[in-house]
Amino acid sequence: MESKDLKLIKKRYGEKFAHLCRELFPTLLEKEGLLTQLLSKHFPPSRELYNDLVSNDLIYSFKSYIYSLIPSDNLEKQKQVNLSPEELMDKAGYILYPECKTEEDIQSFRHYYYRGEPTPEYKGGKPVGYKGEELCTFNGGRLGTCRVWFAVRKDVDKIKREDFKNPRREDDYGTSVISIQYTKNKPSTLSIKNRYNHALEHVNPDATYGNNLDNIIEGLTSAFVKKFGIETDNVSKNFYMPEYVKTKDGVFYKPTLNRGLVQYCADNVVIERGQAKTLDKNRYLLIENFVLDLQDKKIFNYDKNTKDPFVESIGKIKEIKRLSTKEGMTILITPEEGEVVEINLNKKNQIVGYSNKNIKVIGDSFLKYNKTLMRLELPNVHTIGKTFLFSNKCIQYLNLPNVQIIDDDFLYFNETLMRLELPNVHTIGKNFLYKNNSILYLNLPNVQIIDNNFMCFNRILTHLELPNVQIIGNSFLFYNKDLVQFTVPNVEIIGCDFMRFNKSLTQLIIPKILQVGEGFMLGNKNIDFSFLNSKEV
Repeated sequence: MESKDLKLIKKRYGEKFAHLCRELFPTLLEKEGLLTQLLSKHFPPSRELYNDLVSNDLIYSFKSYIYSLIPSDNLEKQKQVNLSPEELMDKAGYILYPECKTEEDIQSFRHYYYRGEPTPEYKGGKPVGYKGEELCTFNGGRLGTCRVWFAVRKDVDKIKREDFKNPRREDDYGTSVISIQYTKNKPSTLSIKNRYNHALEHVNPDATYGNNLDNIIEGLTSAFVKKFGIETDNVSKNFYMPEYVKTKDGVFYKPTLNRGLVQYCADNVVIERGQAKTLDKNRYLLIENFVLDLQDKKIFNYDKNTKDPFVESIGKIKEIKRLSTKEGMTILITPEEGEVVEINLNKKNQIVGYSNKNIKVIGDSFLKYNKTLMRLELPNVHTIGKTFLFSNKCIQYLNLPNVQIIDDDFLYFNETLMRLELPNVHTIGKNFLYKNNSILYLNLPNVQIIDNNFMCFNRILTHLELPNVQIIGNSFLFYNKDLVQFTVPNVEIIGCDFMRFNKSLTQLIIPKILQVGEGFMLGNKNIDFSFLNSKEV
């Protein structure tokens, strides 16, 4: 029967995390309330915690960290460790070899690691590894700074690298040969090195088992300290999680938006200079870096030094309605003038949709730091300022039928937009869709002026029509490799590096061209440049 603690953990952190806790903390779960108290104090409820621990290979580090938090009055008096490190490792299925005293001692384990071709090899009947799996320990000089031991699984000859199709740091192959290294300085720091070494991407091979010998078998740390006279520090308390912020009181938050000294989190939490505070939920709703005041009916930037025209686009508020949805929440705002404005939020109160028929001009930095918006409808906007949705990577639908002028850095980092129609735009600034490499259809029938870096790094666009463009800036479609035919009947001036690195274009029609810059079609050998009159160009 599932304990009350596991039921509560499942409710707060999800079923997978509850299963993980049952595996990692069976002893802690025997004392009712202890584990839930530790988790609640340091990790706000989140269904993302399990995936973040697994994807960053932090399972054993997390285990060590939780154990380091246990108050002394909740710790049972440790049993005297009467077994030696060798005896404990034997119980864990390892042979712990004597401490390496010479370079020859270290090199005697080299055959378990291999730096060569990425195929398995066997030398003298002994297993070796794959490319990138040789420890730098074997380069020499390690004994000057560290004390070194090697432990080898008793069944190492039966553990084959090729049997692990989806390798993980702590799987049977990765831990079949480990190097245990304590620094010689005091206090000493432990590093447990993995057999995969750097062959696995985004994995720290020097933190196997969370650099905690007790994760191999209980009591091993004390046995090492006792026999070998090692003075250790508590590295477990230095637990770190990527994309998380640890406050001064030891709580780990995953911000929905990180703005330097201020981090914005789900559940109305704001962190400033390491101190977390929760806004009154009866009055305020934190939406990324914006605060919606439900009582005074207004919206403002939490950081008064930050300006975002998103606030201005809503205008003076007459009424606010909140509707729960499967995805999170829909906010319907009735302004004092104009039609209802709709804001769609996910479960972490990040903006995923926005519709506003009232706004006509958008200033600089509109939702500049938003990364989650997927749908945007601004049907009456005719002018857009700089850094519009600069950080957004998720938008899939964009409705701007009446926009005429677009300034610099429009959707600079977007990676997902596949189709865009801007039928009335006539002027486009620098860095338009700079990083987008997914757009397949782009309609700009009335554009006349295009500034530098138009769709830089887009490699997949195969069709583009610009019938009225007259001026094109530098680095137009820089790196596009798939456009085969391109007609610009009215262009007169083209800047430097026009379509540089395009190798597929076979037909380019530019009958009115007067000037082209350096690097024009550089690298393309399929174009006949005889149409260019040297006296005019």
